[in-house]
Amino acid sequence: MLSALSAFWKQQAITCPPVELPYVQAIAEANKVILPPDFEQLYRTVNGTPDLYPNFLDDRYCSFLPVEALRTEEKEVLVIACNTATLKTERVTVFVDYMHRSWEYGFIVNDNENYQIGIIPTNDVFKVITTSLATFLEWYIADADVLYDYRYPDA
Repeated sequence: MLSALSAFWKQQAITCPPVELPYVQAIAEANKVILPPDFEQLYRTVNGTPDLYPNFLDDRYCSFLPVEALRTEEKEVLVIACNTATLKTERVTVFVDYMHRSWEYGFIVNDNENYQIGIIPTNDVFKVITTSLATFLEWYIADADVLYDYRYPDA
């Protein structure tokens, strides 16, 4: 999926420079960001879209944050998953900006290898859409409707 992502960005003349894994790990540790292994591989392979972030967008109106821009914020959020809503304190890391922060996509790490990726339509809501970076990237390239459904049931 990472080669498809790289090819997708190259079609748009977006540079996606790789960085060494020790660099990715050092930056994540310095910024207190926990990166699951597949996210480490993402940043090692393409390191987001640093030529776009934070002022420009790709054809999907997205900007993938480079590893240097990742920050994790511990906050109380309404986590929406499987049509249930639970208010809890979570460590949320934003990794994609959509339309200059109309909303964002982020992840919550449950343990080192398990996480949830969600839409962050407001600062205090996290709507889970997948537990797989590969699925998220597949949807992103395909411009899947699920990526734009930020609505949630009343909690």
